[in-house]
Amino acid sequence: MIALLGLSSALVYGASDFLGGLASRRMTSLLVSLLSQLAALLIVTVVTVSGSGHWSASAVLLGAVAGVAGGIGTWAFYASLAIGPMSVVSPGVAMIYAVVPAIVGFAIGERIAPLGYVALAAVVVAAVLLAVPRQRDPVRVTPRAVVLGSIAGIGFAGYIIAIGRTPRDSGLAPLLVDLCVATLLYGTVLLVNRVRRGRAELAGLGDRLGVVQAVLAGILLALGNILLVVGLHLGDLAVMGVLNALYPLGTVILAFFVLRERLSVLQAVGIVLALAASAVLAVV
Repeated sequence: MIALLGLSSALVYGASDFLGGLASRRMTSLLVSLLSQLAALLIVTVVTVSGSGHWSASAVLLGAVAGVAGGIGTWAFYASLAIGPMSVVSPGVAMIYAVVPAIVGFAIGERIAPLGYVALAAVVVAAVLLAVPRQRDPVRVTPRAVVLGSIAGIGFAGYIIAIGRTPRDSGLAPLLVDLCVATLLYGTVLLVNRVRRGRAELAGLGDRLGVVQAVLAGILLALGNILLVVGLHLGDLAVMGVLNALYPLGTVILAFFVLRERLSVLQAVGIVLALAASAVLAVV
């Protein structure tokens, strides 16, 4: 069950990131982040109000921390996707996202079956393989893309650690706080830029396709977040963190079919290895 939730949330996140990356090529990454967060906030608000969850100081505080970390991570990730090849930037970020939560999880005493550790290691290897491009294809990764990708990876890691430490009876309450904080963060920065630069930041609102892509990214973001929170409350941070780092699967596959970005042999092997490792984690 945990493996299914982890892999499902990863695939949904990957599709969301793909759409967010496309939208970031038509408007600023900050505007894309705000639009996607607003769409996600609307959905999570409806689900939270109609469901159950215990509100506590811990849930609110950790949700706020997750909102800041995830907000910065999402902005940096969209910005990196806008200037670098999706099939390289996305897996690079995933490496940080996989390793940091796993280290924290094991440090706080989480343990799994011996075969599970082998599967987790295989997932990390798969993430590395997914980052290997075709040798004869030109790959231009700028220093700015590397910096933004690193910020994104650290932000995502901080997000899942914060959400993973929320009380299990809190339900989606921390997620709602997280999205409120992230939306407020984006809105504030966008307002400041609007005052400083005029309408430059909002010019993308006239691009209907870009707006649709950003909103769809937000809808998928909400679904991925819900799956992630449920998985974290049922399982372990280390397992969910590593599985969630497989989100490049969705991004790379969509980049292959939609943008015709070619897969290397090692990337294809990485996809197979990731799926096989996930299957093992489902039964250990």
